[in-house]
Amino acid sequence: MAYKFPDFDYIEADKMEYNISDRSDQIGFTLPTTVTPTTANISWVNPSQYYTKYIPEKTIVGRYVTLLTYSIGFPGNVFALCIWLQKRMSNSSGYYLAALALSDLLFLTLQVLHELNDTWKISTLDVKFLCEFYPIIFMTSQYLSPLLVLAFTVERYISICHPFKRERFCTTTRAMIVIVCLAIFCLCVNLIQGYFWSYNSQYDKCLPRPSAIKTGDKSLWSVWTWFSETVVFMLVPLLILFFNILVINEARRLSKFEKHQLKSHAKCHGNATTVMLIAVSFYHIFTTFPVTIAVALYVQYSVEPEDSLSLVNSSMPYLSDNTTYNLVDASALTHQWSSHFRYILVKSIIEEIGLTHYAFNFYIYLITGKLFREEFLSFVRRIICRRDKKNVFRLGIPREFKSFNSPHGKWSTEWT
Repeated sequence: MAYKFPDFDYIEADKMEYNISDRSDQIGFTLPTTVTPTTANISWVNPSQYYTKYIPEKTIVGRYVTLLTYSIGFPGNVFALCIWLQKRMSNSSGYYLAALALSDLLFLTLQVLHELNDTWKISTLDVKFLCEFYPIIFMTSQYLSPLLVLAFTVERYISICHPFKRERFCTTTRAMIVIVCLAIFCLCVNLIQGYFWSYNSQYDKCLPRPSAIKTGDKSLWSVWTWFSETVVFMLVPLLILFFNILVINEARRLSKFEKHQLKSHAKCHGNATTVMLIAVSFYHIFTTFPVTIAVALYVQYSVEPEDSLSLVNSSMPYLSDNTTYNLVDASALTHQWSSHFRYILVKSIIEEIGLTHYAFNFYIYLITGKLFREEFLSFVRRIICRRDKKNVFRLGIPREFKSFNSPHGKWSTEWT
């Protein structure tokens, strides 16, 4: 129900045929053999031409807004990973957030391959073995992110609502065990994706395996996908919301009745950490639920296969997939098609907002976490000082000059 390897609609006619289309982004249609002109030599129409003509905004959003998300997400996740691995930040929550940054970084990297293949039409996944292996890792990184958010939310709930159990459950060792177990669990859940997908040499495409999807909505693929994604993208966010409500209520109770305890440094630090983790959790909920709802509404705004003919001028023969169809003018669209195109555009925008969950966590840390900001500034200063140190030695400045006391202080004391 979120960002996954494209779904393809399977259509069974006189023989097994593929309808190459992304069911979550586009609709593909097999032209009925009873109405297809005899001069035609195709069994499906590529719907990308529909969207290019009627909703060009979808292409702009899919290409350029995603590039903006990448430009923000990649450096943000790299910095977040580096900061959470610093010794000062190496507590149990830091381990979870470091794992989250690594998982999001992996997801964005794999998402680039998906975007090149799906949006930019650059064949990156239509390769044997990669076709079967890629969706396993891609879906694993996608599922791991919300589960890690749930894990550190539960840990914060234990720390705040059951403080006497904190020493037992909120340790770095236990955090590492939970992270490894979640990664193995997500991998096991998605190993079946290697069966769902296979390279088809006839079409030179990475397509679903016919045996996995031949029964349509009752197929193993359909049942497995809806069940797993309902759990990960609906049940997990609901659990995150539930535990966050408990944490907020307990924090308010402490703020009201035990203010004198919160004045200590440890309590203030713990309270600040709670605010930061709650912000991350709620942002995850805010970006996940709309995508889940938008995908769930797909059936309501879908169109019937035979309606695809209404978009094509009947006076034109149906040519091969690589040619341009003579599509009707936008003003001639039926109400059903107009509603479908509006839905696809809105869904694309919602999905782009949802993608920011994998890219914006670093900036949430900077805004809500004072200790994280301090460590980030310290980290940047150390990088700058190392670079300046290398420049000094490269220029061959004498050692005694490096210890010169400038009017602004001993600028190079730490280098000598």
